Amino acid sequence: MSSLLLSSKIVIEEEEPQIRQIPSAPTSVLGVVGVTEKGPIGEYVEVTSPEQFKAIFGGYVTSGEVAQALDGWWTNQQGQKAYVARVVHCTDASDPTTKTSAAASLTLQSDAVAASAGYAAASVAAPWALAHGDTLVVAIDGGLPATATFNATAAARENTPAETYALSNGQTLILKVDRGAVQTIAFLTSEFVDIANATAEEVAAVINANVAGARATVTSGGTKVTITSDTKGTGSYIEVTGGTANTALAFNTAEVQGTGNVADITQVSAAEAETVIEAAVAGCAVSVVGGYLRITSSTTGASSSVQVQASSTADDEFGFDNATHSGSAGGVVNVIDVDAKYDGTYANALSIQIAAATNGEAACFNLLIVRAGVILETWPNLSTDSASDDYYETVVNDESTGSNYITLTDLLSGYGPAVGTFGPLTGGDDGLVGLVDADFTGGVGVNGRVGMRTLDLALDLALLIIPGRATSAVHNAMVAYCEVTRNRSVFPILDPPAAMSATDIVTYVETTAALLGLSEFGAIYWPRIKVANPSTAVFGSGTTITVAPSGYVAGVCARTDAARGGGVYDAPAGTERGVVFGCLGFETDEVLDEAKRDLVYPKRINPITRIKGSPCYIDGSRTLKANGNFPSVSERRGVIFIEQSIKDGLQYARHSNNDELLRASVARTVEGFLTVQMKHRAFRSQDPAKAFLVDFGEGLNTPAVVFANKLVGRIGLATQKPAEFIVLRFSQDTRAFDTAA
Repeated sequence: MSSLLLSSKIVIEEEEPQIRQIPSAPTSVLGVVGVTEKGPIGEYVEVTSPEQFKAIFGGYVTSGEVAQALDGWWTNQQGQKAYVARVVHCTDASDPTTKTSAAASLTLQSDAVAASAGYAAASVAAPWALAHGDTLVVAIDGGLPATATFNATAAARENTPAETYALSNGQTLILKVDRGAVQTIAFLTSEFVDIANATAEEVAAVINANVAGARATVTSGGTKVTITSDTKGTGSYIEVTGGTANTALAFNTAEVQGTGNVADITQVSAAEAETVIEAAVAGCAVSVVGGYLRITSSTTGASSSVQVQASSTADDEFGFDNATHSGSAGGVVNVIDVDAKYDGTYANALSIQIAAATNGEAACFNLLIVRAGVILETWPNLSTDSASDDYYETVVNDESTGSNYITLTDLLSGYGPAVGTFGPLTGGDDGLVGLVDADFTGGVGVNGRVGMRTLDLALDLALLIIPGRATSAVHNAMVAYCEVTRNRSVFPILDPPAAMSATDIVTYVETTAALLGLSEFGAIYWPRIKVANPSTAVFGSGTTITVAPSGYVAGVCARTDAARGGGVYDAPAGTERGVVFGCLGFETDEVLDEAKRDLVYPKRINPITRIKGSPCYIDGSRTLKANGNFPSVSERRGVIFIEQSIKDGLQYARHSNNDELLRASVARTVEGFLTVQMKHRAFRSQDPAKAFLVDFGEGLNTPAVVFANKLVGRIGLATQKPAEFIVLRFSQDTRAFDTAA
């Protein structure tokens, strides 16, 4: 508390030194790459619930395991987000535009309608800023083009006598421009070399300095003065009404008007445009719809057409394209294209039902999306009026609130579809033929990203899984991506290939994939696990299915992280923290045999097992590499957390002056953060001197280092080691015998 400041004094107060806080980096943000039923391609999507995943990526498929993996993720923890990246086959694994998947489609037709006229609709609303002589060249019904020219000249008044002019100080010229307010221009002696012999150039300069909406120029070979309105068109006027200076200047006092076929060429109105175009182009009607110009042929049918020619100079100003716009012969016509929102065969089962609008309006209709007799979505009272808030393209295609299944394209403005059931959509393709490892590991090209590389911009990514593609190439690419591409900030969880015995998985890890000793950035688990069948329609009538364990393991990691402050330092393993919720059994019961586990665990393969009726649990916490700095899962993930947190927390120091004060501040900041982590049991000791080392001293930051614009620090961590083996030594208790003796 501050001392009372009553009389004059010097007060001493002590306070703790300010230490910047380091925010905690996320440890449980999951990236999932794999085959899904639907969804976007070439990008990742953040999902936070099973409902959101289903809306975007669909349901279960036999060709991929993303949905099953996320079941395990959400079953074992709640609240953490996941980034999902869909995989399809691309002929170029670094270019998402070479995808072989396709979206299904369907065209809806109208009821029988009368023949319609061709018309061209502009896209720029009135008024239009044109220039004198601008043209609109229009061909009607394929005939010779006609030219509508927009003309406009300004009103101008030239004085009668030639220079010089006998003016005197204070004389005035009074005029009106465009029938506006009266303007008075005074001529002063100081503005002339000799005001009694004023030149045309001097008079024009005085007028220009004082007039509004017009300009004065020297004309007739430099001997006279002309006043011209800034407005071009029939709305342009100049009227010199008098003034004492006009005795010498002798401007005609009658009003003079500009010429042309518009009032102001820079503000051409809809009515003016209609008049000019209709007068010049025969066989058409010109109208304005919602402020936009529309040119319509006077005929109807397929031969009825309107084309604004590219030789026009005002087509861009009005917003006309140069395509030929034809009418309809009548009868049934195509009115709406229905396209699947995403590529995939899922949409080949979608049908569209059209019904009369619930609101009873003729310009509206109801649309239902149906699959196997089940209504998936209902869109009531959609309007065919593009200006309406209920316009069907606006409503159904809305990125946030629109359909999860389709998009709509208006083919014939103002016309709605016929009532009935139509479809199903056709042409959808999952893009799975020719699927290869490269589609999962992906790449980066000028057109975007593919596979795993779509996660590059997910900056807070912490865990990575690729369920359903347990191959040597994919596993090695995952490890390299996390350690190298992501600069040691992400931890991959590797699945075992299907149908692997204990000896098979050892051979795979040790020889086939050469994972053993590869890196401490990654861990592999065995075997695949059995879970409840989530969909008999997809997987048949069995009560269980076998799935990759990575999503479940990732969920256990996230649950462990959240269990307490510093949970990331606890091994996600054991009969308490390592319980795998949702696991009902194993692909092979070999894992229940301790002798088989004795085979796999020395090869740094983490078993998922159970003992004596316990729940299924993870019985291992080893990374792929035994001789690394941090060889256990909890150590490696804990150090990733510490490294990323410190990296983010020291951003304030970049570009600061590299002196002793900065280095001391950085050291205090790191020490403060590590002290908090020590209290969370991150280290083997609760004594800071034994738990960690922080050095940003002069020994590391020599003048040569400082002059190289570097600040170097060394941070040592005495990380926790998991108790993998509990050794119990039993013997006969001989204390009573020994005492008696």
